[in-house]
Amino acid sequence: CNNVLSATGGDVYVSVMTIISSVRQMIETPIWSISEGSSPVISYNYGAKRPKKVIEAWITMSVLALIYSLIAWSVILFAPKFLIGIFSSDKSLMIDTVPAMKLYFSAFIFMLFQYTGQTMFKSLNKKKQAIFFSILRKVVVPMTYMFPYVFHMGSNGVFMAEPVSNVIGGSLCFIVMLLTVLPELKQMNSDLSS
Repeated sequence: CNNVLSATGGDVYVSVMTIISSVRQMIETPIWSISEGSSPVISYNYGAKRPKKVIEAWITMSVLALIYSLIAWSVILFAPKFLIGIFSSDKSLMIDTVPAMKLYFSAFIFMLFQYTGQTMFKSLNKKKQAIFFSILRKVVVPMTYMFPYVFHMGSNGVFMAEPVSNVIGGSLCFIVMLLTVLPELKQMNSDLSS
């Protein structure tokens, strides 16, 4: 990102990305904590053949992560200067950072799908799916080059790569998780009932 930003927007945009990356780390840590904290509960209940408890833990994790994500996303979109101010007080840098940050986080809510889907795959020892969707999420790297150079979007292309990657990676991970894990848990439940 810094390499492309340096070429398309100069040093100012490298500083903008540094602030955005810092905000991202700060904002994502609680979502990561919620999902990682749920993982042992999901794994234990899956191993103990308690599919209803697995689904309850997944729903609890998803609801908590959704509530937090909506609050964090609202702050990012409606009070970006507050978050930027934690890392820089430079007024001229703020002018460039606000629109870049809004673009970068425009599909932030889709990260929730990535985190909850990945957590389920990892917790249920579905390594292939977990690794695949982790790698798919990195589709942002080629987009970081494609948008600025192929589609001539300049610096905005670098910031646009993140929401596009969030939508693609998050949606696919969550949909595949719903289509594979939930039927397996329902089957497990019916096998235990009979």
